[in-house]
Amino acid sequence: MARETGQRAMTESDFHLDQATGPTIDFTRLYRLWEEHNWSALGLDFTTDSHDWHERFTPTQRRAARWNYALFLHGEDAVARTLAPFVTAAPTQEQRIFLTTQIVDEARHHVFFSRFMREVAGDGHDYVSTLEAARPDLTRGFRQVFDELDRLTDKLRRHPRDLVLYAQCVALYHIVIEGLLAHPGQHFIRTYLAATRLLPGFSEGMANIARDEARHMAFGLQVVKDLITSSPRAREAVIALLERVLPWTLAVFVPPNFDHDYVRVFDFELRDIYAFGLRSLEAKLTRIGIAPTEIVSLVQTAVDAPVEEQARRSLVLLEAGVIGDTVPLQVNDEVLALLFDGMERVANMRPPRDLPGPIQWAFTNARPWYLAVEDARVIVHQGSASAPALTLRCDVEDWARIAGRKLDARWALLTRRLRLEGERRLALRLPALLGA
Repeated sequence: MARETGQRAMTESDFHLDQATGPTIDFTRLYRLWEEHNWSALGLDFTTDSHDWHERFTPTQRRAARWNYALFLHGEDAVARTLAPFVTAAPTQEQRIFLTTQIVDEARHHVFFSRFMREVAGDGHDYVSTLEAARPDLTRGFRQVFDELDRLTDKLRRHPRDLVLYAQCVALYHIVIEGLLAHPGQHFIRTYLAATRLLPGFSEGMANIARDEARHMAFGLQVVKDLITSSPRAREAVIALLERVLPWTLAVFVPPNFDHDYVRVFDFELRDIYAFGLRSLEAKLTRIGIAPTEIVSLVQTAVDAPVEEQARRSLVLLEAGVIGDTVPLQVNDEVLALLFDGMERVANMRPPRDLPGPIQWAFTNARPWYLAVEDARVIVHQGSASAPALTLRCDVEDWARIAGRKLDARWALLTRRLRLEGERRLALRLPALLGA
């Protein structure tokens, strides 16, 4: 049988991964492609890479690249370590066979990054010490996402026949971690290395990894699509998972001290990487049968707007400390306007028909805002409503913490950081109304 792709490296475009529609994925074909495109992480030559790293990279580029590669090193270690329960849980032999190849791939990817960090960047002397040297570079968002992967896969290990749980695990692993996080990162690295023609051994390895990950993402998309199509419970569970983890993913690629030079030294802007990731995620969600407009966290950042605008909004909230923990919380008029605009968008996902009156936010240290129903739509305004049915009183910073999921509203009520006046029954409806 002739090789299907000749010498060309298969990438995500071969599987239409960043398109809203595409052909059904054949798991046997994925296995055949794995056999045809095997490669050696130990066989790559890093001689020129070492020269480029020390002589042609600037100190800022080395610092930025090392931080970026540290995230990949730990990510590959985590996914290799947590994939085994998927093999037992997979409902078909074709899926189980492919998943065993993916375990090999992820281990090879870890070996690749560990070799580079040790032999070129000079971090550590073996697998364990190299991991430890990179651990301080892990962001809070990274830790939150991969802690969730550990939690879910441990649960899958104990409940291997739970297909709803299996759907959540595959969605987290293949769509969120590989599709939303790793895929844009690989694109970023491969683009600047191709432009500079530096690190040839590392570049070759990254091309091989991108080809492997294209197979993995194709597998995950088909599995999740099949599971949520056949099971409404699986569909609800996958959406619930996305609601939980997507806010964490925004803080995964925030550089130390929010220093934009970590990407600008390679002629990128953070908004470029975020826009690429959002575009990829929204296409993948549509591909599996979940509209991006069904996901509250995407609706909050204006999913109906171009991805560049969504990325800009996300970065404003990140740099204000509403999301993530890289910088102290700083709420200004722009941040507050974005929070209330997101609230309006979420409320209109399921607009209330019987709201007894406006809901007023009376801040102790900022101008007030209110929410009202006008012409069957929820609208937010800056200012004071004439006869609010419910008034919320708090500092504007505490409301930003609640909106950013850093402060539980129930705890804020118990500690009097948030006070309510008016119809208490309406207060009980607030979580559903605002998508909490």
